[in-house]
Amino acid sequence: MITKTNNIVSVLSNITGIPNLLFDFINEETEEQKSGHQLRLNVYPAEHMLSKAYSDIILNYGWRKFTLVYDVDDDTAPMRLQDILQLRDLYIDAVRVRTFRKGDDYRNLWKSMQGDRRVILDCSPDVLVDILNASIPFDMTGQFNHLFLTNMGNLEGVLEPLRNNETFSLNITAVRLKESYVNMNFADKENLAREEQPRKLLPNLIHDAVMLYYLALKNISSHYMIEDSPQYFCENLDFSGEMQRWPFGEYTRRVMGQAFYLNDSYFKHGQIQFDSYGYRTQFEIEIYEPVDNYNLAVWNTNGHIRNEHISNNVTKKIVYKVATRIGAPYFMEREDMGNETIGNSRYIGYAVDLIEELSKEMQFEYVFVPVPGNGYGKYNKERKRWDGIIGEIINNDAHMGICDLTITQARKEVVDFSVPFMTLGISILAYQKPVERKSWSAFLEPFQSEVWVYVMVSIFIISFLYFAISRITVGDWENPHPCNKDPDVVENRWNISNSIWITIGSIMTAGCDILPTHSTMRIFTTMFWIFAIIINNSYTANMAAFLTNSKMESSINGIADLAGQNEVKFGTIEGGSTHSLFAESNETTYRLAFNRMQGSEPSVYTKDNNEGVERVLKNNGSYMFLMETTSLEYNTERNCKLTMLGETFGEKHYAIAVPFGAEYRHALNVAILRLAEKGILPTLKQKWWKNTNSSCEQEEESEKDTPDLTFDNVRGIFYTLYVGVFIAYVIGITDFLLYTHHLAAVEDMSFKEVFLREFKFFLNIWNNKKPVPKSRSIRSNSITSSEKSYRSCSKSIKSHKSCRSLRKKCMANGDVPEVKSVKSLKSCLTKH
Repeated sequence: MITKTNNIVSVLSNITGIPNLLFDFINEETEEQKSGHQLRLNVYPAEHMLSKAYSDIILNYGWRKFTLVYDVDDDTAPMRLQDILQLRDLYIDAVRVRTFRKGDDYRNLWKSMQGDRRVILDCSPDVLVDILNASIPFDMTGQFNHLFLTNMGNLEGVLEPLRNNETFSLNITAVRLKESYVNMNFADKENLAREEQPRKLLPNLIHDAVMLYYLALKNISSHYMIEDSPQYFCENLDFSGEMQRWPFGEYTRRVMGQAFYLNDSYFKHGQIQFDSYGYRTQFEIEIYEPVDNYNLAVWNTNGHIRNEHISNNVTKKIVYKVATRIGAPYFMEREDMGNETIGNSRYIGYAVDLIEELSKEMQFEYVFVPVPGNGYGKYNKERKRWDGIIGEIINNDAHMGICDLTITQARKEVVDFSVPFMTLGISILAYQKPVERKSWSAFLEPFQSEVWVYVMVSIFIISFLYFAISRITVGDWENPHPCNKDPDVVENRWNISNSIWITIGSIMTAGCDILPTHSTMRIFTTMFWIFAIIINNSYTANMAAFLTNSKMESSINGIADLAGQNEVKFGTIEGGSTHSLFAESNETTYRLAFNRMQGSEPSVYTKDNNEGVERVLKNNGSYMFLMETTSLEYNTERNCKLTMLGETFGEKHYAIAVPFGAEYRHALNVAILRLAEKGILPTLKQKWWKNTNSSCEQEEESEKDTPDLTFDNVRGIFYTLYVGVFIAYVIGITDFLLYTHHLAAVEDMSFKEVFLREFKFFLNIWNNKKPVPKSRSIRSNSITSSEKSYRSCSKSIKSHKSCRSLRKKCMANGDVPEVKSVKSLKSCLTKH
């Protein structure tokens, strides 16, 4: 450090014209002071460049919250640390400053900053160990603490007493001027890294200063004859008159100031370059671990920091503590765990596999630290502290925190996060009621019972009115024999059976083979058709909606529907990220939903997802749970009674929590992105979410415009068809048997013979032509008047007039001399 003696030497240098070479730290001077030191050069790095280097290193490691400690009696410290002190003005709550004096009780210093995990310490090497030993009782030397030493002096052997101290696991980083490795072989570099050749800052700087002067004179002497400098003796100096100056002094200083063209192999600490005032501005700073003495990175004056290769024989074993919580499918204890199962092998889950993959990418070891209770981390306003995983990270009791941990604004204010390893949202977990089996008469339910009664009564009333109006409508009485232009009688087709037939055909939209011809009947029929069309279409529309209502019976299809009703209660995890989303949102729907949750009695909030799932199952549809889609998918895959309602809302991200300024955060981000590119992240999610043994047959209704109908929905229609066909066949078979019986009587054959004959014809399916019985046409429409008379004569031949008429007819033809019996009459009828 420059003293008054140095200043006197600088004044003498200006008077005599002899350059003044320095090799120690000096405070920045004013313009007037600089003008008085025109022949001075300092091979020690300029203070403003050192300050910039410290600031760059701190920011590169991501430190946003730390404590700066320096010796208040060191006048050069504020200038050397000016850039770091300026960070306090930007982050007044995150950057604190503490000072001390040599000989103080350093325990008071550490007590005042107990809990601070990142400390920048500027002190001389002779008090460093005493200061660090004083921090041990305050838990400031654990593996989660980090100390940055700014002193550029030699720390060789200083920290040796701490190397084998089991309680001392503090992470220490220090800085030093980088030595030049030019013209060194690999073995020399390894020896230098292991400090087999001790590094001495001051002797090296003196060497560089002398070498600089030697090279400058050598360069000048190659062009000019250098005169010897005048001899000056302090007792003979006369400052009152004009003294003789060395003519080559200023030129020599100018040549040394342009040392950047010289080969850096001549200097111990690399290339040397000065500004116009003689301050060194070209150098490199080595960032290293002073306890085991291995290099970490190198800073240059351009502000760049490059990582250095660490030899395997000095690589430290890195063991990270990973805080997490028990909860499927992220972190679970093995069910088949035996007494011999210890350590990380006791656990399985998505988080376990993810940390394992990250450890392979980043080359670190880890140990899981499950946290009790809720686990995620909630801020206690009374105690003013966080618990759970967030609390572990804040207190630096864990390096990482992983589970289904969502990035929120409140959490980002106290911890840092990696890039997300999973993207998700929020949805509604609901109880899926079993589909009720419809009754066989479900096809009748589109109309109420009274409507069906009205329809059936209307059919019979309209049929009777149709029959009645046809009796009085002259235009619908027709000639039965069109060839007879002057008939004795006319007939009406609209008997009661035909009236019922056209009414039923119209209501079924099936039509009819006979239609009215007169305008009166047509008007009547048209009005009934309008009625029939409306009834038929109304039934069709209601049937389509009714038969599919089992899949659309829930009126809740999203958060807006849920917030707008009062029948179903809903809730979420108290204090969780989903709760925060609703509590802090200004969106109308979210605020309404939050107010309903707040006003519900008893409380609708739960302590975790498992309690929410159990509550949904227990209430059978009267309670719904708002949860993250990842956990929702996991539960619906394993329980057929659970389902997701509505679309996903409120995009969220899962990430790994780390302390502020964690040096490994960048490497963690790179590793997560690399796993995503390799497809490992989707594979892990598929492994732990998909339930291959699920027996649930769930339909993706969202992918279908119309739900499919099952047989249970329409089986009543089939039953009606089967019953109608059965009745028709019963009537048909009965009519067939009556016809067979009648035919047997007519043809004077046994019933069995006629039945077998007709049945054989029935089986002869390729024959579509049936012979008419020989006697006369079958059935009522083809019975002649003679056959009708024959039926009358079967009781009494002589008493009935028709029989006498037939007897006379037969006797007149000479076929039967005298008809006296039914048998002879039958023979006569066969001929006539």
